[in-house]
Formats: sequence, structure tokens, C-alpha cells
Amino acid sequence: MSKSKRSMAYGAATLLLALGGTAVTASPAAAQDSGHIGFSNKGWFLAKTCYKWQGSATPDSCDDNKAIGTDWGVDIPADATGVEVTVLVHGQQIGDLEAPQITDLKRNHCYELSGYTWGPSITEKNC
Repeated sequence: MSKSKRSMAYGAATLLLALGGTAVTASPAAAQDSGHIGFSNKGWFLAKTCYKWQGSATPDSCDDNKAIGTDWGVDIPADATGVEVTVLVHGQQIGDLEAPQITDLKRNHCYELSGYTWGPSITEKNC
């Protein structure tokens, strides 16, 4: 191997090691201190979930038009002191869909949506 090719190879290896080291050390410690809220849509409808954070600088957000077979979720901000979750079913005709009441922001919470627009349901499941 010529001297210039060897030098380029060492330079590339050094760059990869530097980038790899950055990627490994860049994982935020705060993510380990907060949980996650996840949903799976097994129902015959489009779903919308909204998250209103209390005590957090993170803006409120929504996930919309989640079709059957879709999984989605949101990480709970480390600075949040509470969350109000709203679950809506587009075209819901009958009944109320009770949104989850989340009080422990340090653990993961997962839910499955099922049914039809005339009787959707939400069930807590293991994450």
C-alpha cells in the first residue's frame, strides 16, 4: 500500500472512530429518567392521540390519521410533571373512549385501540 493510500486509510479510520465515539456518548441520560407512551391501532378506524405536557418546555403535540396496523408513540419529556392524553376516533358514532390516565411518568405505558367507529375500545397492554 502506498504511503498516501495508507495515510488516507488511517485518516478515515480515525474519523470513523471519532464519529462512532460521539454517537455512543451522545445518548441522553434524561431519556432513561422518563417513560414512553405507545399505541397500536387494531381497530377499523383512523385514530388521533394528543399529549398536553404539564410543567414541561416541550410543546404539546398530536399524532393523527393512524390507520389499522399502525404503531406509534411519544417519549415523555424528562421535565414533565404531568400529561393529559386525549384519544379520538375519526367518525366515532357511539360511546365514549376513555383516555388513559397516566400518573407515573418514569415508566412506559402502552395501549391497544380496537373495535369499530360505533364502539371503539382502548386496552392497556405490556410494552
